[in-house]
Amino acid sequence: MFNLPVSNKDFFFAEITKNSLLYPEPRRSETYSISYLRAGAVYLQAGLTTKRVEAPALITLAPTVVRTIQEDPEMPPSMEMLFFKANFLLANHTNVFYLMGFRFFEKEELHSCSLTVAEAKRTQNVFDIIKSTTKTNHVNEQQMIRSCIFLLITEADAFHKSQGKNSQEAAESYSPLAVSFKTLLLKEYKTHREVKHYAGKLNVTPKHLSEQLKKYTGRTAGNWIDEAIILESKVLLQNKKFSIAEISAQLNFIDQSVFGKFFKIHTGLSPLQYRKITIS
Repeated sequence: MFNLPVSNKDFFFAEITKNSLLYPEPRRSETYSISYLRAGAVYLQAGLTTKRVEAPALITLAPTVVRTIQEDPEMPPSMEMLFFKANFLLANHTNVFYLMGFRFFEKEELHSCSLTVAEAKRTQNVFDIIKSTTKTNHVNEQQMIRSCIFLLITEADAFHKSQGKNSQEAAESYSPLAVSFKTLLLKEYKTHREVKHYAGKLNVTPKHLSEQLKKYTGRTAGNWIDEAIILESKVLLQNKKFSIAEISAQLNFIDQSVFGKFFKIHTGLSPLQYRKITIS
């Protein structure tokens, strides 16, 4: 997912410092991740939301979430990141739907959580245990890491509950239409690119939908739709097993040529040029 060695385990721990390079292109992952931003700041794009996250903060992401994390050059970040697969965490757990109960892994506005001094200290203590456990090849490494993950999830849940709605979620609460549109878009952008489709499903006119979205999010409905498609295109183009024609079909374009023109208009590159740059 990032420019890091990949472990052959079902979890791995990584440290990001000012000398590390975070991968600049949008990706999905096979793993969940919980990251502690100890110092500095990063720009987090998760799904269709981009925000600047300043330390101390906790960042939580599910495998389904398309993301990029880039450092703020004015405040180089120091991060500790733990990646884990669901089957590892839930190996001995009776509730296979456990992770689905936490909205902060999936919901765009909840992926990052600012921490108080006390919360940051508690989080750092857990990551210190994770770090020492992985570096010393602890005899009970898997059990230790699994316990730490459960602890971090429980703490993240408490942090979010204590803080209530964050600013972006509160702002969007003034426009139920914007929230409903984004929810619908994430389900249907692969098959529908017309503003009128979403307006019809939301029982408003296309003009009203775009005006409300522009007012509350700064982007029109068309902008949101295009961004969702481009983001998905970039993820798929980084996967060599899909041909460009197959990607075009997955995104419901008439043919590869139409997809290529759409992609170049929005990125300045052809799909093939983008693929060569990102997987060379």
